[in-house]
Amino acid sequence: MSTVNDIAAARAAFDRILLSYPPQEGAIDALDEVRRSYVGRREGAPCGGAMLIAPMGTGKTMSVDLLASRVVAEGGSQEGARPVLHVVMPTVGTTDSIPTAILSALGLPRPDLGRAELRWTKAIRGMRSADVQLVVFDEFNRASRRPTMSRPIATTIREKIMDAGVAPIAIVGSEEAGTVLKACPELAERLDDRIPLQPLEWFVDQDQEIFVGLLRDLDDAMIATGLVRTAGLSGEGVAAALAGACGGRIRSMMKIVRIALGLSMERGATGVGVDDLEEAVDRFAVAAGFIDRNPFTRRA
Repeated sequence: MSTVNDIAAARAAFDRILLSYPPQEGAIDALDEVRRSYVGRREGAPCGGAMLIAPMGTGKTMSVDLLASRVVAEGGSQEGARPVLHVVMPTVGTTDSIPTAILSALGLPRPDLGRAELRWTKAIRGMRSADVQLVVFDEFNRASRRPTMSRPIATTIREKIMDAGVAPIAIVGSEEAGTVLKACPELAERLDDRIPLQPLEWFVDQDQEIFVGLLRDLDDAMIATGLVRTAGLSGEGVAAALAGACGGRIRSMMKIVRIALGLSMERGATGVGVDDLEEAVDRFAVAAGFIDRNPFTRRA
């Protein structure tokens, strides 16, 4: 039997597993194309951008994080540069909170200090100093929480960053982010690219192939890191049930397997079994209301 510390360490190791996921790689490439297309532009020239609007759990934020780390790893940037600035939209949903979020993303101290215009001045100066080449506004759906502020928020971003030629932007968020863009067509029409990143559909052959391949890679990674000695996530019956349990969303799939790994360790097993996956789905997907019926539950 494994101890609590053993299980915690195993889950930490599981969290460090990074898998190559073709749709996510496509999103990363598309975002990087937006960044590269504006490098070397005339200073002060207005910028465009892109939107990545997709359901939760499809890998949007991870795509941004991976792009940011890869661009830095390529080298060629000055010390302290932030070629891809990952700005998480604040929950308060006001125009004044945007420069604070930018200053926070830049890692500057006391990002909330001073009047809004002063913070905007510091934010723009900070972005130029950090050689920002793409500003990603993540969780943009939060701008829809106060409908009267949706248009002002979108307009402020367009005027302060895009029109001023600071950098191109990427709007990233769930479906609610689309309502904000509808409220501000002046911003939406400046976003040249619509980047797809949708949940995988089990009954679409290409999606099924991607999903099974992802599970096969996860099996291999779990064995290679010593988390299990045997693995069978990519078996057809297991893969189909997992696809139904997670709704084709990669984050949900990883959460289910992570929980199942802990359950298998509690019973001293050498690998994740179907019973572990069934209980994990009950604990996560069913309990959260993501699905009504557990695909792993055996029918009498």
